[in-house]
Amino acid sequence: MPLPEFLNPTPAQVAELRQLFKEKLERDAAKVPAGGFHEHDMRWVFEGDGWLTKFLENNDLNMKESLKQLWETLEWRKSSGINEIREDNIRMEYINDGLMYPRGRDVDGKTVFIFRSKLYVRGTRNLDDLKKCFLYWIERIIREANDDLVTIVFDLTDAGLSNVDMDYTKYIINTFKNYYPCSLNYILIYDLPWILNATFQIIKKLLPAKAVDRLRNISSKNIREYIDDDNMPRSWGGKDDYVFQFVPERRKSMELPLTQNGIQNGILSKKVHFANLSPPESPMLDKPSTTFQPESSEGEMLRIKPQNTITFSRLGNDLVGTVEITNVDTKDVSYKVKTTAPEKFRVRPSTGVLPPSASVNINVMLQQGQQMHTINREKFLVMCIGLTDEISTNPQDLTELWKKISAKSSSVEQHRLKCALPANCDESGLESMFGGAGNVIAGPDQYGVMSGSFGGSSMMGMGADKQMSLLQQTISHLNETTHRLEVQVKRNHRFQWITCVLFVLLALAIVYILKIEIKSHASEYCTTAERNH
Repeated sequence: MPLPEFLNPTPAQVAELRQLFKEKLERDAAKVPAGGFHEHDMRWVFEGDGWLTKFLENNDLNMKESLKQLWETLEWRKSSGINEIREDNIRMEYINDGLMYPRGRDVDGKTVFIFRSKLYVRGTRNLDDLKKCFLYWIERIIREANDDLVTIVFDLTDAGLSNVDMDYTKYIINTFKNYYPCSLNYILIYDLPWILNATFQIIKKLLPAKAVDRLRNISSKNIREYIDDDNMPRSWGGKDDYVFQFVPERRKSMELPLTQNGIQNGILSKKVHFANLSPPESPMLDKPSTTFQPESSEGEMLRIKPQNTITFSRLGNDLVGTVEITNVDTKDVSYKVKTTAPEKFRVRPSTGVLPPSASVNINVMLQQGQQMHTINREKFLVMCIGLTDEISTNPQDLTELWKKISAKSSSVEQHRLKCALPANCDESGLESMFGGAGNVIAGPDQYGVMSGSFGGSSMMGMGADKQMSLLQQTISHLNETTHRLEVQVKRNHRFQWITCVLFVLLALAIVYILKIEIKSHASEYCTTAERNH
């Protein structure tokens, strides 16, 4: 079956989903919760395209599944009272603890939501109240960021087995999976202790394929690929010395959510940032801009073909896209290519110099093992700058030049490209080539533990219920193992204390005995001395 034009919903498809929802609303009026769906949520359905776009994208443009998820989300928001969650009806002591809070932006300009795992001890807090606090923060972030993407960072520094609650973790994952589709920019696991690696693998299997593609296990060595120094806490090696202090929200009427391309009611309003493509160099660390430069096929220095979209096609065993850039200026131009996902693509050449009227073909190849179905979410940025006689064209000098210059500089020309697969691309062939839409290719993670495949041949033929049952059994086994380890650790601690106490008592006894012996010998010596006199 051919893949659709991958996989950005068109205005017509959004309108179709809205119409299907309207018909279901009329047909199943008796099934609507008492009082109807919340007015705020209905506005998002009927007055803006952004929300519906996310449901369509999450379900690969499947209208039936998109409608089902949209309806279930509205039911959940109504029954859970999501729009009524406020500071006066949640456990504020949980908020003030600083267990979780938003702070700063990632390199793409998305809000960073931090979980400080070491502050949470399983069984010490009311789980329902904790869930409500989580929802408060998510809804607040969505209001303040106008439904833009969120990057979640699970900070596991100094965390142990007692700091991980699988029930709470599953709740967070399922909430995003079921009710906040396509809302995560990245899920970052920071400073994962080796003792929690098995837990990490279980969490990985709970995530949908699209979320797994955004999951990163990071450390101080590579965190700057996702968060720059200015937005990074000092505890992670950054410059931000912020200490959490709760600031009440100043509620205001919420705008309609952004569409996938940043268009709201015809106004371009969102800028995408790109990580540095070249492996030896650092990621682009520019802070987000409030303006959005529209895509262009021809600027003052470069002409780009294709104009807006890189279309990938099969070339042997590879999936490849091509971009032709031409220097239309009267002076030499240096160009550089960046992407939102440098780990996914290999680009040759990613930098270079073009004399006047010269052209170059840039090949973009999807790396083996990467998931093809998320290509449509990625974007490329072609930048260029005019060269003067004072600027050296030596490759090393140009590398240093691009490191120093800001992408927001007025001297830098930018061209943005989206990604797509051709409509006649064979899905089964691609899945065979790249391991399937849901595969996680087995291989060692940064701690040397092999990650098993998920969603591929090992799970093929298994129903959703059977997969979930297997996961539940695995989680149950993990919880039992964790409990046994905790009991053993506590027993070892008690044994160590008893050993220390016995050692001290033994030392005191030895000192006491030696003291008596010395005193006895001294007394005998004195008696002998008196007899001799």
